[in-house]
Amino acid sequence: MATEKPEHVVLIVDTQGLLASLDPLPGNPGTPVALNPRHLCILHTRAEPDGSLLVDSPRLTLEAGTPLLLRMVPVALLGEEILFSHSPASAPPLTIELIEQHNLRLARPEASAPLQPSCREVDDYHWHLHSDHPGEFKLTWQVMLLTQGCEPLAYLSLHLDLLVTAPTG
Repeated sequence: MATEKPEHVVLIVDTQGLLASLDPLPGNPGTPVALNPRHLCILHTRAEPDGSLLVDSPRLTLEAGTPLLLRMVPVALLGEEILFSHSPASAPPLTIELIEQHNLRLARPEASAPLQPSCREVDDYHWHLHSDHPGEFKLTWQVMLLTQGCEPLAYLSLHLDLLVTAPTG
């Protein structure tokens, strides 16, 4: 089967609202608390026709054979918290890989000359999901909220449903 261009998904988590809603903070990695979808916004290159950015139960749809690149980011404008996801699991099993990207060049604005940005090199990562066969998959990520010093604040789990449909073409 020919591989199509990948679809991109960004999961945006309202870390401030999430932390404010948790009392006490779930501090045991063995018993993470489910991330409430009201603190989640999904941007997808192929959004559902009746889809909204804010969702009650996160669900993604993808055609079989199409790779899905997924990234989770926190809303933390002052860098208060870092969102770190690890140990993704799927039922039934789905191909999920962590793709590391090294020495990416990103533009950085300069306040004194906004139209003359400088570049910086960063290391980054995203998740790569793939299925050649249609089906419904229940995805679970273990998520940590960290301080800027990488100290754990809270342990959460993020649940997503992925529907892989038969190719249309």
